[in-house]
Amino acid sequence: MPIPPPMLLEFVRDITASTPKVRELAADRVTDLVTDYSLADGRVLSGVLAAAAACEKDSGALEAQLNAIIQLGSLAEPEMVESLFSLDRESLPGELGDYVKDILERD
Repeated sequence: MPIPPPMLLEFVRDITASTPKVRELAADRVTDLVTDYSLADGRVLSGVLAAAAACEKDSGALEAQLNAIIQLGSLAEPEMVESLFSLDRESLPGELGDYVKDILERD
């Protein structure tokens, strides 16, 4: 059963908020309900998370966004996370380049 539309819209608004901490917390909240999402919910969330991550300047928010995509698992279909190809994995802090690699190289 999909999550209620108002909740999905709240996630999207918060993932795209102007404040890094709000974006980080929103991505963390996405992972709290990972078993409740329909395929459509997962597609929307993974696409928005990937687009946000591709533009993210804050390392904490970026880590949370990438982790949320990983937690979405098979719901984060390859075409929904294509925007991550625009990231320069070599320049990402810490293990974040590996996160991106893991997301993009899933079978």
